[in-house]
Amino acid sequence: MTAEVGLIGYGRFGRLAARYCAREAVVHVHDPGVPFRSSPRIRRASLAEAASQPVVILAVPVSALKGVLRAIRALVPPGGLVVDVCAVKTLPLEWMKRMLPPSVSLLGTHPLFGPDSDTGSLRGQRVVVTPGRKGKAWLRTIRTIARAHGVLLHVMTPEAHDRLMAETLLLTQYIGRLPGDAGIPMRSWSTPSYALLRMLVRTARSDSDQLFDDMWRYNPYGARTARALLRAHRTLLGRARGGV
Repeated sequence: MTAEVGLIGYGRFGRLAARYCAREAVVHVHDPGVPFRSSPRIRRASLAEAASQPVVILAVPVSALKGVLRAIRALVPPGGLVVDVCAVKTLPLEWMKRMLPPSVSLLGTHPLFGPDSDTGSLRGQRVVVTPGRKGKAWLRTIRTIARAHGVLLHVMTPEAHDRLMAETLLLTQYIGRLPGDAGIPMRSWSTPSYALLRMLVRTARSDSDQLFDDMWRYNPYGARTARALLRAHRTLLGRARGGV
């Protein structure tokens, strides 16, 4: 990894990313809304300082990404690499291609882990990579870093990623939020299958509402999953009523 990395966004995942990046690079962090104390390897930076690094990681919600791209497009250096970590890939890569200079390489990534599933090691963790403009040229470097840390790298198109997330992550977020939104309290014990549901609910509740809303809004395959769930819901209700 390059010795200098810019990180824009220091929320829950941004902090996790900074800790791992700091093992191999000095991380220049820009997030004026989050107070933190600088250290030798993780330093507070202005937007210009963070965006001018050879590698710039955008750890912001997808709903905030366009604004960040507008703010950094005159700041990123020619030949640099800009990486996003959004849970949606098709639209972010389209925006980056359209809004950032042609001299800048682009790489979409989605780490399939977060602060709640962090073990202190990257070994065994999965990361999806969707190469954008000139991004394939960086794959050899990314693969080398991934192998060194035991990361399971999955290279796919943005469309394939978004279909996968609509049928997995988005689905589990939806199911995990239903009991709370329905006013159903979580009981401390019951059957083994209920224990699995409680774990799913805890995981979903630990993520922000903004993450959930953004995934539904910006994943082009989210509506398809929603319609399928609604059809299945009506079918189950009809079956139950028919049996009464």
